Amino acid sequence: MNSKKIGYLAGVFDFCHEGHISIITRALKLCDKLIVAVVSDSFALKYKKQRIEYNEDERVAMIESLDLVDDVVIVDNNDHKSFFDEYNVTHLFHGTDWEKESYIDFMGREDIENRNIKVSMLSHTKGISSTLLRNLQIESKTINQTQEK
Repeated sequence: MNSKKIGYLAGVFDFCHEGHISIITRALKLCDKLIVAVVSDSFALKYKKQRIEYNEDERVAMIESLDLVDDVVIVDNNDHKSFFDEYNVTHLFHGTDWEKESYIDFMGREDIENRNIKVSMLSHTKGISSTLLRNLQIESKTINQTQEK
């Protein structure tokens, strides 16, 4: 029996920022191998219902450039079972910007329970988020456009 702890962390990772790096490094400390699943452009548009600044290839490159994780994959829907199976995932990580039970439902409770995957919610980094950065970027563009007039 394999006793390695294989972690899985899924997210959009738009504006790869300090909070993302923090959650990745904390998840790494809790497992032997970490797989990061970057949500595809098409699914991110449905899931986030807002414009994503960086396309999936750019977001994957940002995560890979951190040189922290073992594998980076693109998930194009909310069916993570194939990744759970392929990598033999034992641990699932996410930030506390989600409530644990609703996150488990979102990620596929049946698959998580059938595989006995341990779900850990890691504290969200206060004061930073992709939404905040996106809003600051929009505000900056608006100010610049106003000043140009």
